[in-house]
Amino acid sequence: MIGIGIDTGGTCTDAVIYDFEKGTILAAGKALTTKEHLETGIANALDQLPEELLGKAQMAALSTTLATNACLENKGARAKLLLIGFDRRMMEHLQDLYASYGLDDLTRFVVLDAKAEGLYEHPYDPDWEDLRRRAGEYFEDCDSVGIVQMNPKSNGGRFELTAMRILREELSQPVTIAFDISRETDILKTCAGTMLNARLIPLISEFMQAVHHVLEERGLRVPVSIVRSDGTIMPEEMAFSYPVETILCGPAASVVGGAALAKSAVDTPVNEDSESDRMILQENSGIVIDMGGTTTDIALIRNGEPLMSEEGIRIGQWKTMVKGLYVETVGLGGDTAVRYTKDGELYLDTVRVIPLSVLASQYPHVLPSLKELADRAYFSSNQVHEFYVLVKDITGKSGYSETEQRICGILKEKPLITMELAERMGCYHRFLHTERLEKDGVILKSGVTPTDMMILKGDFSLYNGEAVREALRCLSVNTFIPAEELPDRIYEMVIRRMYFSIGRVILQKEYPKCSETFTREYLEPVLECFYQQARDMLSSASEPATEHEDEAGPGRAGGQKSAEGHRKAAGFAGLELRSQLPLIGVGAPIHVFLPEVAKLLHTQAFIPAYAQVANALGAAACRKAVHCELIIKAEYQGAEFLCLSLYEEGKRCTFEEPQEAVAAGKQVMERMLLKQAAMRGMTGELQMQMEVEENRFGHTANGVLFEIRIEGSVSAG
Repeated sequence: MIGIGIDTGGTCTDAVIYDFEKGTILAAGKALTTKEHLETGIANALDQLPEELLGKAQMAALSTTLATNACLENKGARAKLLLIGFDRRMMEHLQDLYASYGLDDLTRFVVLDAKAEGLYEHPYDPDWEDLRRRAGEYFEDCDSVGIVQMNPKSNGGRFELTAMRILREELSQPVTIAFDISRETDILKTCAGTMLNARLIPLISEFMQAVHHVLEERGLRVPVSIVRSDGTIMPEEMAFSYPVETILCGPAASVVGGAALAKSAVDTPVNEDSESDRMILQENSGIVIDMGGTTTDIALIRNGEPLMSEEGIRIGQWKTMVKGLYVETVGLGGDTAVRYTKDGELYLDTVRVIPLSVLASQYPHVLPSLKELADRAYFSSNQVHEFYVLVKDITGKSGYSETEQRICGILKEKPLITMELAERMGCYHRFLHTERLEKDGVILKSGVTPTDMMILKGDFSLYNGEAVREALRCLSVNTFIPAEELPDRIYEMVIRRMYFSIGRVILQKEYPKCSETFTREYLEPVLECFYQQARDMLSSASEPATEHEDEAGPGRAGGQKSAEGHRKAAGFAGLELRSQLPLIGVGAPIHVFLPEVAKLLHTQAFIPAYAQVANALGAAACRKAVHCELIIKAEYQGAEFLCLSLYEEGKRCTFEEPQEAVAAGKQVMERMLLKQAAMRGMTGELQMQMEVEENRFGHTANGVLFEIRIEGSVSAG
């Protein structure tokens, strides 16, 4: 079977044609992502593929980092949560705890009082008529709504289901419930995941619709699926309702794609170099590093299989209940903003900006604006060299101030440098309040990036670097670093952040018992020591050998002794961080930085063919699978056993014997799995598995039973 894989990243959109039987890429294309009109970038990538092969495609699979980047940068559509059974006063008292999960704005919550049956002596429902009457008032200023019930397992999520039915009748916005996404016991993770789901619905819907339009224009009417965070795929119908399942869509695709490329290198060595790669990858394990335009994703492969996350995914400020592959997502990419502090210290931010070289290629006024600013040698800590670019039109949209509407109206004409926009607005540039517009993805900035440095250093040749040189003159004034030294300084910052990120993953996985203390804050000083000594050793090893060292002769490791000698002379201790696994690099800019990082970690870098389109390959190569969980709850009155209760779609069934409850639970599980499989478009022979686990107080066979957990999975045969 022939399939199409499409990946839309923050910077580039990739497309491949994949032969499933042979496991090979037949053709590949790459184009810039056009956020203001996603269809253009998708069409440009597809148009690089042979028409005769496109016509043979029987399916299309998608991956995207749009959701990942939105989470990392805390952007997305405006959303609200309807919380049922929560205590508003307690929420306000614990607002710092809520904020630690990403829920930092309590005004985005509507709270209904209720007590679920099965938990309280006097349970009661929310005031459903009041909700119906005031639904428009509650949710008029949002694009989508999520619903979360406290203790949903006690009544099978009945409150959520009822509220969803009412809101769908009264509102035009999409409405989703937490109970459909996860059975997570941590209620704050559930809230965070549901809020993200609501914020991402418009974003993923726009992406899916853009793909459909492009495919239909080319006469391709094929089923479309999208990658989930666990490396499996789901059909578009699910993605429209549960986009939170795609928050690690792009990273998951890159892991699957990287694993497929690595396996191909092991299985089919064709020359001396690939034979060397085969030796590197012979255990079919490695660390996959995917560097894109916005983020760098780090994952692990063991025995050919991606490592799964044991807990819910954490990304940016968000702690979620979404299960997926173990991926460490770092704000580091080709388009990461290079900025400076008020004290003139150069640093890499974690947010994406449009590279100035790209903006200058699209708008002729960018170069003269930068040249004028550089000639003035203007000193400011406010990144005055950056441009504001309008991405979305909010004309007439409620919820934005008159000032925000005016800013967007001015930027409709063309992108403006900071000083000029401030002048047009009649204010000092420090008082340009565009934070909310940037957070909502309405405005995107353009500035200096590693991609721009790659152009100046000759590692990337698609654009002209003249505008970047003028921007570096502006940076030089504010950082006191000569402009000609800035490209090397920025390269070093990229390598350093990549080293720190990989090092953190290595230590956390090698010493899991210490993972709680191996956070960024605590590890930073330790990794700094590792990094500085690794740098010193590389510098020492590259120095010319002395006459005495030359006498070691070939094959006697004289160079190694030289490096050891320099290391011992440098200080009182030698600290080394070594990776036991090779680094498998994918993504467009990875070849520039990963080899140096591999040297610092005393391992080897492997960058396979088609590394630049690994995400698109991963989308096509992902498999279909379903995992579900069901809880049968034991109910007591005091010490007296009452029954075992089981809920299916909000309806309660009770049983007296565990065997009877398990038998019924397996039937419910089978229906759940088949329903989910149908939603994912899984047909043909299906392989189903179930596991039953009794949980008892005291964790012994004679302990008091409090629940029976049934876990099921189904995959395509």
